[in-house]
Amino acid sequence: MNEPKIGEFEKFIDLLMDAETAPEGYSPWLIPCKPEGKAPDTTISWKAPQSRLTPAEAKKRLKNQWGNVGIAGKPDDRLILLDIDDPSIEDELKPTLKIRSRSRSGTHAIYWADPEDEALPANIPTEKGELRSSDQYVVAPGSYVPCTEEELEEKVEEGEITEEQKEEILEDPDRGYYTIDKPRKIAPVTLEELPDIFEKQYRKSQDTKENDREDYTPEQISSGGDHSALYDLEITDLTSRGLTDRDPHPIHNSTTGANWSISQGVGHCWRHTVSLNALQFLCVEAGLFTCLEAGTPHTGSSAGPSEVKGNDEAIWVAWKHAKENGYIPEDDPVPVRAMWHIARKHEIGDPENHPPEGESKKLPLKTYKEVLELIEEKY
Repeated sequence: MNEPKIGEFEKFIDLLMDAETAPEGYSPWLIPCKPEGKAPDTTISWKAPQSRLTPAEAKKRLKNQWGNVGIAGKPDDRLILLDIDDPSIEDELKPTLKIRSRSRSGTHAIYWADPEDEALPANIPTEKGELRSSDQYVVAPGSYVPCTEEELEEKVEEGEITEEQKEEILEDPDRGYYTIDKPRKIAPVTLEELPDIFEKQYRKSQDTKENDREDYTPEQISSGGDHSALYDLEITDLTSRGLTDRDPHPIHNSTTGANWSISQGVGHCWRHTVSLNALQFLCVEAGLFTCLEAGTPHTGSSAGPSEVKGNDEAIWVAWKHAKENGYIPEDDPVPVRAMWHIARKHEIGDPENHPPEGESKKLPLKTYKEVLELIEEKY
């Protein structure tokens, strides 16, 4: 096991609790993380007071190599943890304390929410990074999580880094460690001062706040008198990852990290702070939507409402994907709403008789037969 860098943790705590910049009375919410891992190393919720570590306890944990340490932002402490996955937006960062991640290609920017800003703290997931500030955490400096050559090769294939950068990272003695990038004071920040993508996502979520954000459960409908097995699928019929612990996401092609779990009948993407039922998961796996687009936002998340809800194309794509991958029987009937999607797409039947998206009105017999014939011939 690689020894943690105690000095990096000590520098971080000193900067975090700097009396000139930290809110009055601030005390960090530190948590135990698994040895050489990112997931919480607790028997109860890491949010419970019993799971919390003092700085001295966290330092002792690292020193004795019992495991890693995480730092959390809480709703009432104004700590902003900006997890940047895409280096293209780093130039938009307001100067502040930055942590270099274990892959040496990612950045955690640390801020204090401006007390005059009513939008912050907030959790804002985007495709280029995540703002974690309300019951969310990142791994603290000094901790170690292995970063393998295979993982870096995956980043090259996905276009996240170049081959030259991969070679530089492999030679970096700090590979695998979370370290202080530039030891500077933590700056205050407003929503408008964050990279544009975060403000846009936040505004989008606020504009649609009146939409129903409850977990999406598709209406069980029949097709030609027969019930499609699509609506009987559970998330555990599609993946077993995350049943007993946090695991790498089954769709993101990640071989590391712990950003997926299953509880209460749904999967949870902790990178985008959304939940996915079986139908939503199928839409993501089929490539119709991202997790951020398809999922139902967690409480406190600024992810927008699920784009699966009321979307007949989503029913068609999910059903087709489920059938092609053997999740449902070969002779499973086409859902009514999926048939209406095909009727609209291929202009079958009188458009004036087509119901609005999301309604499962019975198809006229002629339209029904034409849609089935087209599906058999074209799909």
